[in-house]
Amino acid sequence: MSVSRRALLGSGLVLGTAAAVATVSPTAEARSMQAAKPAKPITGPARVGGTFDLFPFAAGTTYPQALKLWNETTGTTLRCWKIYYQPGEFPTAIDAQLQTIIDNGIQALVSLKPAIDTKSAAAASDKAKLAAALKMFRKAGLTAEVCLWQEVGPRYMTASQYHKYVAYYGPVVRHYYPLVFDAPGYQGPAEWANYNPGRDMLDGYAVDYYCGDYINRGTRLDKVMELAGPLPVGIWEIGNTASASFLPTADEVTEYLTYITTKLSKRLAKGLPVGSVAWYNGPADSSQSGQNEMVGAHPCKRAKTDLADYKALYDAINGKYPA
Repeated sequence: MSVSRRALLGSGLVLGTAAAVATVSPTAEARSMQAAKPAKPITGPARVGGTFDLFPFAAGTTYPQALKLWNETTGTTLRCWKIYYQPGEFPTAIDAQLQTIIDNGIQALVSLKPAIDTKSAAAASDKAKLAAALKMFRKAGLTAEVCLWQEVGPRYMTASQYHKYVAYYGPVVRHYYPLVFDAPGYQGPAEWANYNPGRDMLDGYAVDYYCGDYINRGTRLDKVMELAGPLPVGIWEIGNTASASFLPTADEVTEYLTYITTKLSKRLAKGLPVGSVAWYNGPADSSQSGQNEMVGAHPCKRAKTDLADYKALYDAINGKYPA
């Protein structure tokens, strides 16, 4: 089955999720998170990796086998892996995907979406579920960064609602893991600034940023770097396209990935931190297959140049410390 970004963002399909718990009464531990000290900040070198479920691979492929194929095909070692959960869904067990991430020392980039109305009974329940899931992750040895509602924007909630959302759930996340603001590339810098909760509420910034954002919208990374200041800046989704209606030329992809590589390299040279960068290895739309697939059973038309440009980005950024 081919699972698209559209499905991930707008339906009940989930990458690597276990069943959500039914009803959890808020515990004393969960209630105390509001006053908890933040987690340790994001430290260490930049991490370059990818995002995939098993859908790009041949039937019967396991997660360890898919990871091995990724590393062999790209000539890299995957260092970060984005994991999606849908609204109100919180894992209650470590599934095969998460176990593969843990076993290989990969950093998970986890997107969780508790209830939007922070004054509702659902929010109180979701806060407890959120704490339970993150506690389970920590106990299992998962290294992670967490965002609250990746690619947040007007289609989901207002900027004011999001600020309250992060204020309510953020301390729970930061008790266990660094909290990252993951903005949508398609929304653009003005909305990034509107939805920005503020550096004091966060441990890092990221944007999901595809070639179409660079080529068609002219969007650049300067604003997210300005918002982040001294905090790490990552790109939690990169790829050829986020839309079935746009497939860039090989030259356009090379220009886009060269821009990212140059921009992040210059940030490191200034002594500023770069966070995690992950290629989305899957289709942009459920009616298509493989627009972003570099590795798998049906690689996209751009796979050869994608692999070369991705490797250049990896070599320039992965494992590098600020100067």
